[in-house]
Amino acid sequence: MMAATVLRKELRSLVRDGRFVVLAVSLSLLLASLLFASAQQQRRLAHEKAQVSELVRQQWNSQGDKHPHRGAHFGLYAFRPDSPLAVVDPGLGPYLGQALWLEPHRRNMTRFRPAADEPPSVRFGSFTPSFVLQALLPLLIVALAFNAVSLERESGTLRMLHSAGLPGRTLLAGKFLALLAVVSLVPLAAVGAGLALVTAGASPGADVVWRAAVLAGTFLIYCGVFAALALAVSAMVASSRRALFVVLGLWIAFVFVVPRLGAASAQAAAPLPTAERFWGDIQRDYAEGLPGDGALAVRNERFDAELLRRHNVRRLEDLPFGAYALRRMERDAYADRVHAIHFGRLWDRYAVQESIARIASALSPTAAMRAISMKLSGTDLAHQRHFEEAAEQYRRRANIKIDQWDMDNTRGLTSFDDKYAGDALWRSVDAFHYTPPNIAFALRAALPDLGLLLAWAMAACGLLVLAARRLRP
Repeated sequence: MMAATVLRKELRSLVRDGRFVVLAVSLSLLLASLLFASAQQQRRLAHEKAQVSELVRQQWNSQGDKHPHRGAHFGLYAFRPDSPLAVVDPGLGPYLGQALWLEPHRRNMTRFRPAADEPPSVRFGSFTPSFVLQALLPLLIVALAFNAVSLERESGTLRMLHSAGLPGRTLLAGKFLALLAVVSLVPLAAVGAGLALVTAGASPGADVVWRAAVLAGTFLIYCGVFAALALAVSAMVASSRRALFVVLGLWIAFVFVVPRLGAASAQAAAPLPTAERFWGDIQRDYAEGLPGDGALAVRNERFDAELLRRHNVRRLEDLPFGAYALRRMERDAYADRVHAIHFGRLWDRYAVQESIARIASALSPTAAMRAISMKLSGTDLAHQRHFEEAAEQYRRRANIKIDQWDMDNTRGLTSFDDKYAGDALWRSVDAFHYTPPNIAFALRAALPDLGLLLAWAMAACGLLVLAARRLRP
């Protein structure tokens, strides 16, 4: 009964607090404008991708008569669909390419980064809904909670409550629950509104709803961490001014200093290869061969000799199928193997960087929340890799289908100048359809960060309990 009374009193005090009204309204207006702008941009990008994808497919289907391999080099594009929750947290999306050019012999990097079209002012930082939720919402909590207990001590109210027999744990629990109740409306409304804006009234899929629910839940835990820390500091520090300095220092360290130091440390400890070196190493391993395989010329001679022996002919011209097409499939299979090794190493390097940067999550709940938010929104490296791997498998299947057709419809050696494939072949290659991974994939990727955020929540609540036990008027 006493706890419910304290909770109702604290809720009334917060709602009547002029700071809460001004800051909450300002933050809500800022967040609403950013969500609207983000939704507009995402719809525009989706429309552009759909238009370009349709145009590219039309061009592919009607490229006319030509050698099938020349037609394959015309190339296809695979476009990365954005998750609806990218409206809340664009994550790495602006810095990752939007499309993959799929051509024979070579696996490409994604192209057309939205960040490349941003104005120079973006280098000073960009406002996104996720930035408001991860950086400015904790600042609102700090502004409301830094003197929640210290001011009552300074005014003598705390002594009166103590003399009336109100336990410190009940007082702090009521303040914590009241603060969390009013602040939690912001992330819940933001995630819900963002989802409604980007889906434009359509019913989102079950997976998207689950992702949104988990994302909103983790934001509540994140808010709880700052609320518990701010109240604990206010209860343990003698004056409101000193409490403000402490919680502001923690906010600055958690939100800005530690995450940037973590990112810089990760880059220094596990630097990425330059583009020139990366592609040079791939070309070297393809031309010179992987250990024990021999150089390209040796591999070609060995393959041709085995081919002639197997079919009991003396010349490639006498083979009962297209020799060049079979050669291409053999060389492309080797090139795919080389590319897979080097791209795998690159993704492993990204994973090492992420693991090093995760150390910052042990020193900052914001670092953990950022990682969780990106993973649940589908805007992290794990989701990008899933898309690129799916596009790569499609590229291989499409090229094999064209080369297989070439091998089945020719005999011996054919000239690249011969035109014997037409629109029927191009149209027989199915369009690329990508199915994003489900929430289980995102949760597995975010599991270490979720564990760290929960550890922060338990540590903050433990500090609040300790402050309640030591609370003195």
